[in-house]
Amino acid sequence: MDARCFLYSCILLLGLWGEVVSAQTFRRVKDVRELESGAHYVLAGYCATHPDSLYVMASQDKTGTGKKNRAARKLPLDKNGRIHIHDGGTAIFELQVEGKAYAFRDMALDAWLAYSNGRVQEYTSLLTLTDEELASSVNPKNKYSNKFEIISLASARLSKTSLYTKEDVFTSVSSKKQFGLMPVGGISFKLCEQDVGDSLFIYIKEMQPPVLAGREDGDWTFKGDWLADSLFALDYAQARRIDFTEISLPQGKGMAGGGKMPKGYVWTYVRKGESGRLPEGWPNVVEIDRKDEDVQGRAVTRMVGCDSCTLGPKYSFTVPSGTGIVWYRKTEDDEGWLTVGLPYAVEKVTWESPDGETVASERLCFEKITGEGVVFHRMETDEAWKACVPYLWKATESRESVVCFYGDGTVVQAQENSLKETDGFYTIFSRYDIENEKESVFLLDDSGTRFVRAAAGSWMAPGRGYLVYTGTGSHTLRLIEKDSPDEVDWIKFRTDGHPLPVYGPDGVKRGEILPGEGIPEEWPKGLYIIPYGKMMKK
Repeated sequence: MDARCFLYSCILLLGLWGEVVSAQTFRRVKDVRELESGAHYVLAGYCATHPDSLYVMASQDKTGTGKKNRAARKLPLDKNGRIHIHDGGTAIFELQVEGKAYAFRDMALDAWLAYSNGRVQEYTSLLTLTDEELASSVNPKNKYSNKFEIISLASARLSKTSLYTKEDVFTSVSSKKQFGLMPVGGISFKLCEQDVGDSLFIYIKEMQPPVLAGREDGDWTFKGDWLADSLFALDYAQARRIDFTEISLPQGKGMAGGGKMPKGYVWTYVRKGESGRLPEGWPNVVEIDRKDEDVQGRAVTRMVGCDSCTLGPKYSFTVPSGTGIVWYRKTEDDEGWLTVGLPYAVEKVTWESPDGETVASERLCFEKITGEGVVFHRMETDEAWKACVPYLWKATESRESVVCFYGDGTVVQAQENSLKETDGFYTIFSRYDIENEKESVFLLDDSGTRFVRAAAGSWMAPGRGYLVYTGTGSHTLRLIEKDSPDEVDWIKFRTDGHPLPVYGPDGVKRGEILPGEGIPEEWPKGLYIIPYGKMMKK
């Protein structure tokens, strides 16, 4: 089985997308040699009073000693004798095998089927206990155990009441004996001293091939059934976003083989309650609860972003108070504006680290596009920094350093990687490549003083703002600043209508052209340089 899973883990399918929802199928185990550590199982049995029905161990909502047995629920078999689970009402267990000892971990509760060896009569309590609850008993005559044993009659084939307590249980007559796990009356599963129960069977999940659906941009989505040794042997340093929400994570104690941890800016999504199954130190982990909700999960670690987060957030999630999210951005020692638009509300801006010196800064908010240019108004220092709203921003005292945009107790928003089509100022949370100049996208130039039409082949980094202007004939747009929304517009930087100098590759000025004009027809073919880039005449 390990070899098969390893081979499947090497399959890389490009372009496999769309959410797949299907039932989990389980078949009956007929030989103890079929039981595998790490595989998934359902405990089931027949009831003497209802021989045509199969009863499975039902799911449970909590752990602890308050629940003395496990309830049963009725499920049909298909024509091949298999059971299909479509919902969360059935308990699914991950098996751990140590020699001849078997332990069943309830995957939904992350807790073990367990029992006490204390004095009992006909039944002893069948419990579901976490690791902490298992260790809580200090009385040597009443310890908890999660170890079971399979006792087969004359052969390795599994027959009635094959699963027994590994530890002896003290009975009311001061004797010790093993108790067998049985479904009783189609109502519950119990640990019985006498043969009063019905037949117990173990059903193993039919493994789906483990699949890594990846793309060239490093977006990794996992499907199928994975074992820890194959899942955590992959080189996650190559990933740019990791989605484990389509699989049930196996318990992993660390990276295996040549496996490598993801980089510190890569975000990982797992199912609710499964973050603890990742190797220790795994960065940027979000647990996803319900994908059909507006807010789909919550961060369980500090979240870190930067320009290298080229794919952006895949799901929306809360960042609980005290957890925090920080986006790092390099700055240069100049006085130009920068565009900043992040998927969460920024609480503070600091130098180098979230605990660093506060950055004294200025912000401009987009107002409108007019015939004169793009109008922004100045914001008050204490105005809220909203999620998904792009701003023009700069430090009051510029320096070559790193700036941290920190948020806490906020919600991170997801966003489709597509551009807006109507005029306005927008933000992008993932890298976007400009394929042609017809997309009407304008970007703030390197000087931070004007917007320039984006050329084909250029790209936008995540956490930036971009302008959409569908008007014709303009290659640059004026930046118009206002001290307040009510002030009359005044132009700080004026470019349109002024001639642009044109230079050759040798640095010699060849002449001038107006913005939006091409190289004059009478000039020779070749490369020309203008203040906003290069132009090629063919």
